[in-house]
Amino acid sequence: MKEYIDKGKAELLKKTLNDIQKETAKVWTGRACAAALLGLHGDAKEYAHEAIEHAALSGDDLLLTEIRSTLLGYEVEL
Repeated sequence: MKEYIDKGKAELLKKTLNDIQKETAKVWTGRACAAALLGLHGDAKEYAHEAIEHAALSGDDLLLTEIRSTLLGYEVEL
């Protein structure tokens, strides 16, 4: 676990919580869309929930709209 703690510390020295929320939202969106492409629709739905949650926590309404639009474009069930 120390490796992950060190990685987390390094990240926190460079990024704000809001930056991390936005980046995390985008990463989960990518996972959701990729899962949908692979036919893993149950997984895609779970990943989408994470993406939406982190986008909402960022407070960036444009990002939330973009993420929801992207997910719908890949036919990810919300």
